[in-house]
Amino acid sequence: LHYLYCVFLTTYVYSIFTISILALSSFFFFFLMIRRPPRSTLSSSSAASDVYKRQINAEYGVGGAAAMVRFQTDGICGYSVEFSPFTENRLACAGSQHFGIIGNGKQFILDTTGGAVRVEASFDTQDGLYDCAWSEDNENHIVSASGDGSIKLWDIAAGSKYPMKSFEEHTHEVYSVDWNLVNKDYFVTGAWDDTIKLWSVTADASLTTYGEHQYCIYSTIWSPNNDAVFASASGDYTVKVWDINEPHSVQTINAHSYEILTCDWNKYNEHVLVSGSVDKTLKIWDLRSPENEVMTLRGHDYAVRRVKFSPHQEAVLASCSYDMSMNIWDTEHDEALVQRCEHHSEFVVGLDFNIFIEGQVVDCSWDESICIWQLGGVP
Repeated sequence: LHYLYCVFLTTYVYSIFTISILALSSFFFFFLMIRRPPRSTLSSSSAASDVYKRQINAEYGVGGAAAMVRFQTDGICGYSVEFSPFTENRLACAGSQHFGIIGNGKQFILDTTGGAVRVEASFDTQDGLYDCAWSEDNENHIVSASGDGSIKLWDIAAGSKYPMKSFEEHTHEVYSVDWNLVNKDYFVTGAWDDTIKLWSVTADASLTTYGEHQYCIYSTIWSPNNDAVFASASGDYTVKVWDINEPHSVQTINAHSYEILTCDWNKYNEHVLVSGSVDKTLKIWDLRSPENEVMTLRGHDYAVRRVKFSPHQEAVLASCSYDMSMNIWDTEHDEALVQRCEHHSEFVVGLDFNIFIEGQVVDCSWDESICIWQLGGVP
């Protein structure tokens, strides 16, 4: 009887332990899915031919394939990366510990002089950072979007580890921040509290709050041509266009059938923007006839996390995805996907073009690395 009792007790304890582990695993997976938008199951097209890829350098005025520069953000998963609008050899990366699920954040300021990457400055935060944007007025100012609902304004030249200002009105994670290219006093934020806020660096409180979206805002981007206009992308499947002189959005596009994680304006045509979605596609829109997209770009295997138009070529754009790739597109060619870059081992969530060096791109990933290389090069 004692033997049977021991066997029963051991089996019981083991069962309870197994159930506990399964419950914890399920909770972790569920929480991870909250942070990660769901993956879609639609099919994608193949990449461009190798022959066409080798023509990229010649077409875009870029030199020979340059070696990739890789920088490790040890312990920090990159979420957003941006080149400085003032100098060619400076960039910023906002990131988070533990994939942004839990833990601290860090804002990196990096110097790329001479082809090497060194940390010029870094700022630690108590919650993860999901986006960043350089000031268009002061080369040493940058804002970071935080998981605690705040936006931190940093002064790189001050030498302080604390922000010079913290804007604290959003009630959930701030997932997007963008500085106005024309009216350089303004920046705009989008958050998981379903609101967008307009801010001035000189004001202590937000100037306006926009609450039309019905779900999380993933992207807010100023028009490069109009100081009063910005676009937003949301999990409610819409892209909205706003004019800060109007109390409501001036245009709504039912752009995708799944969550929209990113959008950007064409730098050469004020009527054109692009959206990227969990449905794995990018769609290009002409705001003068928004009933149907101008073009749908297929080439990613999972959700499109970020997209940006080139500052040098009207038809060129880049996108990165949860499929661990970064794609380069040229919409003037029959096969728009001209290069697929697969140099990361985790989600690729941030990218940018260098406005001073034509063809230079940067991306960041949850594999704790930032990569800089020349368009057409082999990453």
